[in-house]
Amino acid sequence: MKKLIAVLLCAVTVCTAFAACSKSGKDVDKTTVVKKEKTTAITTDTAKITESDAINLIESYSDKELGLTEDEREECSFMVAGNGVEIDKAYYVNVIAAVKTEHKDKKTGEITYTFENKGDYYISYDGKKILSKDVESGKYSEMKVKPVPTTEAVTDHTHAEKETKK
Repeated sequence: MKKLIAVLLCAVTVCTAFAACSKSGKDVDKTTVVKKEKTTAITTDTAKITESDAINLIESYSDKELGLTEDEREECSFMVAGNGVEIDKAYYVNVIAAVKTEHKDKKTGEITYTFENKGDYYISYDGKKILSKDVESGKYSEMKVKPVPTTEAVTDHTHAEKETKK
């Protein structure tokens, strides 16, 4: 008789445990399933104009052509995004004009930076098309393509500017 009561007590305990786990009332936590999309980084290996050449090219445009004020241009740093960008089935190197601001955490002393985007410029991989993206509207406009200035040309241009001012 004791064995029968012990077995029944075990059975009731197990059934109660399973019933509690499968409870489907209003207080049950809901799980949200997020669909993961596979993204692929677009390398810039096949682009003709990359890195410092891309920055030099965009910096060779006037403030007006870049859609920047003189003050914004002075404050901006020009950077190249690490990966390429696809726009209308074509690949581009992305050059960003942004104002960099340093922040220092008072407790830890850790320094972090924020970037305020002032302009996005896209150079096609073949170098035959340059786009400017309006920061507010997100619309693209085509810019006149200029030859890529070499480091020597940039130095000469700066030197010539100084000579002219004398």
